[in-house]
Amino acid sequence: MSVPIETTPRFATGVPGLDRVLHGGLPRCSLILVEGAPGSGKTTMALQFLIQAVRAGESCLLATSAESPQQLRSIAASHGWSLDGINITGLSEPSSAEDKGLDYTLFPEAEVEIGETFDHLFSEVERLRPKLLVLDTISSLRVVAPTPAFHRRQLKRIRDFMAARDCTTVMLDEASMTEKDLRSQTLSDGIIELRQKQSSYGADRRALRVIKLRGCSYVSGSHDVTIAAGGLTVHPRLVAQSFSSLVATPALGSGNAEIDALVGGGLPRGSNTLIAGPAGVGKSTISSLYAMAAAKRGENCALFLFDESEESYIGRSEGLGLDMRAEVEAGRIELRHLDPAELSVGEIAALVMDRVEKQGVKLVVMDTLNGYMQSSMEEPNVILHIRELLSYLTRRQIVTIMTLTQHGIFGTELSSPMDFSFLADNVFLLRFFELNGALHKALSIVKKRSGQHEHTIRKLTMRAGGVDVSEPLTGFTGVLTGTPVYHPESIVSIQ
Repeated sequence: MSVPIETTPRFATGVPGLDRVLHGGLPRCSLILVEGAPGSGKTTMALQFLIQAVRAGESCLLATSAESPQQLRSIAASHGWSLDGINITGLSEPSSAEDKGLDYTLFPEAEVEIGETFDHLFSEVERLRPKLLVLDTISSLRVVAPTPAFHRRQLKRIRDFMAARDCTTVMLDEASMTEKDLRSQTLSDGIIELRQKQSSYGADRRALRVIKLRGCSYVSGSHDVTIAAGGLTVHPRLVAQSFSSLVATPALGSGNAEIDALVGGGLPRGSNTLIAGPAGVGKSTISSLYAMAAAKRGENCALFLFDESEESYIGRSEGLGLDMRAEVEAGRIELRHLDPAELSVGEIAALVMDRVEKQGVKLVVMDTLNGYMQSSMEEPNVILHIRELLSYLTRRQIVTIMTLTQHGIFGTELSSPMDFSFLADNVFLLRFFELNGALHKALSIVKKRSGQHEHTIRKLTMRAGGVDVSEPLTGFTGVLTGTPVYHPESIVSIQ
């Protein structure tokens, strides 16, 4: 992925994904404000900044009023980190017992207290000469400041003092969305906002947004965030246009001559295909045919399963004569079950990009889009998420197959949770139909954006050991309605 070339020196954050958002890291000698409610991940992120500084051999200082050194070490231990090399001090040193008994008559007590705080902080900076300073949190400075103007002056004093010593400063602030402190925001060179989004079911979601980064470019918008053992990870918003377009290669066949004839020879590289139909009609079966055909040619495939386990998928494929387990064990096919209640769309996009960019995957299957949508049901722009992902896969010349389960069994009015056909380059339509007291399955291609395809309807049969596709059904009308009408003047064979 290409990013703008800039001359501003950067400070690597050590947070996976964040440097991509910031186009290289935090600007050096800047004042960065990290805002977020309690529990949003501010301290975890700050510790990752500090640990990265130690790795780079740079001196760093953490001045805290929120947690004790013991609590910080406990947080670090939960992620498997060591705080060795990080200088830790209290944001203010406690006054002696003698001082506590004094009455401040010349200056307000708060001004004396905050003055002591800054004297201690600046003396530590002079002694240690850090290249990175983290203040956790500035909320304590706001509480003791006698007036808003006094608080602003002290923040400016911090900014100027640290910048004069070539020190990058990160301030953590617990101001909520309704308590924004414009004084700290206007003085800051950059603002990173961490948010928690409560979900009606499943895991709560976290997000990060860069509000400003003075004089520097960055990826705007909301980026999904996860916190797990090992720290905080940012999943940058996918911007398809930032990836170069690759050269197209020959189309991908299914390994079934009749299906390839229906689709006009194969699925073009860089195209996406929607396979729609009711449950049990054979959507996953067709996608597995393409995956096996690609794997046998030595191409890597990634199948993301939302509604079915890996073992169930392999077992069904084996029942059709497809030795998918061998391809999985050989590493050419990856089956990955995803829980839509636990994953955000940003995490899913990051998984797909990882398989394409790092593992050279040539075929991606999303089975089903219904499950993918459940990961983003509370996202108002789910179509934009899917569209951007498909655009990225197109630029990387990946064949993408998406299955969509429609509600209902018979009829032309089968409903879908959302219409995705306008996004798809190719659309396979599968339907049940009744004939002579038996239930059959019909397959047709209703759309192919590039190239020719058959406009016929064929019968699809899944049997032990294989998949059969009949010759075109030439003597029926109304097959896709589920109740076909046979015209005796025409000859038809569906054996």
